Amino acid sequence: MKNTNKVITMALVTAFSYNVNAQDIKKEEVFKPTIKMEGRIMYDFNFLEAGDDYKFGGSKFRRLRIAAKGKLSKAISYSADFDFTAGKIAYRNVNIIYKMPKNYGKFTFGSFDEPTGLDMLTSSKYMTFIERAMMTTTQFGKYSTGFRYANQKILNGKIGLQLAYTFNGKGSLAYQDNDLYGGNNILGRITGKVYENKEKKQLIHIGFNYENRNDDKNDFKYKSFTTENSMGEKITIASAGKLKNTSDIGFELAAVIGSFSVQGEFESATINTDLNTVKSNGYYGYISYFITGENRTYKNSIFGRVKPKKNFLKDGGFGAIELVGRYSVMNLNSNKDPNDIDNKKYEIANITLGFNWYLNPHTRLMYNYINGNHYDLAPTIYNGKNLIGHLIRFQVDF
Repeated sequence: MKNTNKVITMALVTAFSYNVNAQDIKKEEVFKPTIKMEGRIMYDFNFLEAGDDYKFGGSKFRRLRIAAKGKLSKAISYSADFDFTAGKIAYRNVNIIYKMPKNYGKFTFGSFDEPTGLDMLTSSKYMTFIERAMMTTTQFGKYSTGFRYANQKILNGKIGLQLAYTFNGKGSLAYQDNDLYGGNNILGRITGKVYENKEKKQLIHIGFNYENRNDDKNDFKYKSFTTENSMGEKITIASAGKLKNTSDIGFELAAVIGSFSVQGEFESATINTDLNTVKSNGYYGYISYFITGENRTYKNSIFGRVKPKKNFLKDGGFGAIELVGRYSVMNLNSNKDPNDIDNKKYEIANITLGFNWYLNPHTRLMYNYINGNHYDLAPTIYNGKNLIGHLIRFQVDF
């Protein structure tokens, strides 16, 4: 009988324990993978002229993007982002992201936006101007493949750190790189919030970035220079000889004081080959003011989405109106003859004025007036005249 009681007691204890564990399992949160579809459409018009000799008018889809993003677990997320502009498929953010415990940062594997400067890292959905400043030409595009580490939580979010090791494949060719031994790139960016007052919507941002790129190709050149439009005449700066490496050093500064903000960057770049060295530097500065009272938003060391106080045609709202102005320079004078025999000015300077009309957080109309002086880098067709441009963009993202 005693043995029977022991067996019954053990059975009851086991059953109770199992029931408690089963309840704990039921209470335990089960993570379900997620998927979110995103996209953006940017339809542009460019009207350009230089005196009476050069006139151009054209339109195109500047960006046509579709993306799927989501999480596979609390620690692992993914992105598959593609651009279909010009009827071709180009890879953008196609990656796997691993989020480390606590505030130790994130690792990204695949293709991603390289940690270069503030203007380049700001999404095209949120850019203040229709085109980025000429200075970003030295950064060789926004996206690349490889490995990236980012931590925006250092010192309670006051310091941000981004490091990347990337390769030299092309986004239009699925970033295939058949010569990994022929070159690689090391990039880093560190940023800081010097001051922040969320109640008054005030912020001061500073940053420093560095790039060192290695590639053994023989036909290396900068992407075409132009005065911040996407459809006009192009200027290509190429290096002679076999490439050794390129390097960039950049500094960035931005401040938001309610509806008013300023932003600027300086970049110094060098191309080293076995025959010569090509140097350049560029900078820009711009101002922004919302006459309707909104402000630029900031998160993780970049600026983000503007949200009108009242959406267009909703509750009598007109949306948000932002007035903008920028001065931008690309300078190649360090490549002149040491004795200045040619006495030429290898520089492009551009002034842009315009406005952004945000009908709602996902829809805006943009206008930029540009006045660019190419000096001795001007295409012959300009006949010595400044390039005048009127750029218009209709944009939605979802």
